[in-house]
Amino acid sequence: MKNKKKLLPSLFCTILLSVSLSACGEVKEEDWDKRNEPAASENSASQNNAENELVPDVAQIRAIANLSSLKCIYHNVAYGTQKAGSGVSHLGEKDRNFMQEYDCEVEISYNVKNIRMTQNGSEIRILLPEPDISSRKIPESINKYSYVEEPDQWIQQNPITVDTINEAVNEADRQMEEDIRNNSALLSTAEGQVKQLIENYIHQIGNLTDVEYTIIWETE
Repeated sequence: MKNKKKLLPSLFCTILLSVSLSACGEVKEEDWDKRNEPAASENSASQNNAENELVPDVAQIRAIANLSSLKCIYHNVAYGTQKAGSGVSHLGEKDRNFMQEYDCEVEISYNVKNIRMTQNGSEIRILLPEPDISSRKIPESINKYSYVEEPDQWIQQNPITVDTINEAVNEADRQMEEDIRNNSALLSTAEGQVKQLIENYIHQIGNLTDVEYTIIWETE
């Protein structure tokens, strides 16, 4: 196919803001690397909660992060080739290049089990892991945007199969996720959103208890 060019995705982002500060699921506590751990630990914060003190809680922070995600709709383009067959029965066939357009929903979120919090007085240190990127093809879009193909032979034809289209689409998905991981602006938006929600929660606790917390962020 001549003049292959990668189309810029049409991107629509929706940030899920519905955060319930009262929602707190049971999360198993795990030790964080001692090199990054101040005097107090997650366990001490949990012990404080057990004593009914109103302090920032790692389980609440994980619950908030679990409800925060960035969803985007990408209009993607897949390029592929239907190879000519081999053998006598395929004599005269030719390779056929094609382009398949489709829509894909991409979600950027965080694995809450890997979020860590330590507290030393009014200083709170939070470790935010690398974001998870997942994608879901919108099936009806593959039928909606019919593929562009090179003309076939009149006698010995080589029709483009569904399997070949799916292979091209899967490869385009892989490339798209790689491009998203290199898109610092998009990842920064997702990271900034989850940080803002967590900071709002901690500052609300501080306002209720007349404590001014200092939040230190660390990222993997």
